[in-house]
Amino acid sequence: MSPKRSACWVALAPLLCSCALALQGGMLFPRESPSREVKALDGLWRFRADFSENRLQGFEQQWYRQPLRESGPTLDMPVPSSFNDITQEARLRNFIGWVWYEREAILPQRWTQDMDMRVVLRINSAHYYAVVVSQGLLCPGHKL
Repeated sequence: MSPKRSACWVALAPLLCSCALALQGGMLFPRESPSREVKALDGLWRFRADFSENRLQGFEQQWYRQPLRESGPTLDMPVPSSFNDITQEARLRNFIGWVWYEREAILPQRWTQDMDMRVVLRINSAHYYAVVVSQGLLCPGHKL
């Protein structure tokens, strides 16, 4: 290899390695373009923490099969945010366990009519473990 090529490789190698590591676990952040529509779901979501003893009441009672407000009291929670920092309630501030978020969204008509359309749900701030429910059905999860 010529000295010029090896110097170029030495300069580019760290950049290429860091790009490869960044892409290893996921996808690029979506950007709106002529061929890609992006729908942000930021805003107020209905929220409920599972304060039951075993922290599994939401799954056992299938809270995802009905509107969340029908399972008990809910809060309006801004997304993105950290629910532990939003309220002054000590029980929620120190809570560790399952929490439930619910949001209804109107999808662009093209997404629902074109059966060949690939629609990807990208969750920016789900840490540790997340389960997605759509129309009462559990979808594949996310686990770190």
